[in-house]
Amino acid sequence: MRIGTRKCIWHNFPEICETIKRKNDHVFQFFLAELGTSGNFDGNGRVVFKGTFVPQKVGSLLKKYITMYVTCHLCKSPDTDLEKEQATRLYFVQCHSCGARRSVATITKGYQATQRGERRAARNK
Repeated sequence: MRIGTRKCIWHNFPEICETIKRKNDHVFQFFLAELGTSGNFDGNGRVVFKGTFVPQKVGSLLKKYITMYVTCHLCKSPDTDLEKEQATRLYFVQCHSCGARRSVATITKGYQATQRGERRAARNK
């Protein structure tokens, strides 16, 4: 839902994170990286993104997150846990249904636009 002309809010974000059994911070970081924007949590746990995004874009990114970080690739079960190994600092999805375990990609920052002057200065170096 849009707030004014420059922000939008995701009302049911805490409920979705609870349903897919993932931490709010991990899902939030994924969406910030994929949308290439900044955002924060409001007092009720809802997410406020800087910029305007259509609900279909957020929905498709949620499906992408679920296929990457929630569902088991062998049995397609959503009954999984996301664990971070301290020694290797890698994330693993552990399935409770079939016992499969696989590593998943870490969240990296997406495209970040730069200012016009910064591009020119980098080009002149």
